[in-house]
Amino acid sequence: MYFLAADWMANAQAALEAGRLAEARVLLEAQAGNGRAQALLARVYWGLKLTQKAALAARAAERMAGGAPAAQHDLALYFAQSGQRKLAAVWEGRYAESGKADGLAGVRAALLFGEVGEWEEAIRFGLAALEREDRPDVRVMLARAYEATGKPDLAVAQYKGLLGLRPYDEPAHAAYGQALLRMGRFNDASAFLAEARGKFDKSPQIELAYGVALYTQRRFAEAGERFLRVIELAPLVPQPYIFLARMMDQLPEKAGEIRTRAEAWLRMEAKNGFAPYVLARAGATDAEAKPLLLEAMRRDPKVWEFPFALGQLLERAQDWAGAAGAYEKAVALNAAVPEPHYRLARVYGRLGMAAKAARERALHEKLLAQPKGGMQ
Repeated sequence: MYFLAADWMANAQAALEAGRLAEARVLLEAQAGNGRAQALLARVYWGLKLTQKAALAARAAERMAGGAPAAQHDLALYFAQSGQRKLAAVWEGRYAESGKADGLAGVRAALLFGEVGEWEEAIRFGLAALEREDRPDVRVMLARAYEATGKPDLAVAQYKGLLGLRPYDEPAHAAYGQALLRMGRFNDASAFLAEARGKFDKSPQIELAYGVALYTQRRFAEAGERFLRVIELAPLVPQPYIFLARMMDQLPEKAGEIRTRAEAWLRMEAKNGFAPYVLARAGATDAEAKPLLLEAMRRDPKVWEFPFALGQLLERAQDWAGAAGAYEKAVALNAAVPEPHYRLARVYGRLGMAAKAARERALHEKLLAQPKGGMQ
């Protein structure tokens, strides 16, 4: 038999949902040959921290009641509770397709498949769920799924659909603008985010995304203003400082303000390597900058900009060997950036290493000849 008497089943499930696990255990253990009971028992055992018994009960339920919709759903709940999210997705998917599922089963299956990166299944269940009800959480999941599977236009369409559902929602506007940026549609992003700023003039997310859009269009003065505004709104968000540091040569008139902001950030931020790096870039003398760059490298030894900036400093001091070592670190961290190769070639030349200098010049020229993305 694949069912309990109605009163036993109702009592056992009610006890489980009410947290009366010992009571539920007694009722369910009396039905050891019942698949649905085993599925519920797996949940009870998990709640009682009897993890091995829970796993055994779940395996028994899979063998005995794999075709029973209620048991499928209970197995999905057990696997979700026990951190086995992929199995939870599989069983909730079976339940959703059983013909006897509740109306939200397809939504749960779609979100679970999305959570574990099973994108094709997430899309399949998500589209079916949208036919029943247009939901923001499903739209967001589908957008991520389409991005992950290389379908950017479909992803943007889902974010646009999210805007239709939430026309006055700040995160929905930010998500759409950010998606346009990720897809390389910089002009569209700039126009949309400029309008969104008018609706949400105190949104760090939208302000930051608009600044990035302006940066991609090389509208550096306007982008700098936007990044400074983000810092006013959210002083601990790192991205505006990082962009400002990379734009210092285009914002000489803002050096003093950026330095003041960078000093405040360094006082607040004890871990991020960009905090000392930004201050080093913001009008510091070489004597001030060197310890800041060394601290940046100590905090995060995987960012190529830090040893590159140190190499520039050492090169100005005519410490050719020290500069070479710093540039070598930068190249090792990111060999795809042209300028460190050019600098390294020049320093190798100073050190009389002609063959190494020629190799780096060739690499520099090869990288310069490659197409550049919009965010370069």
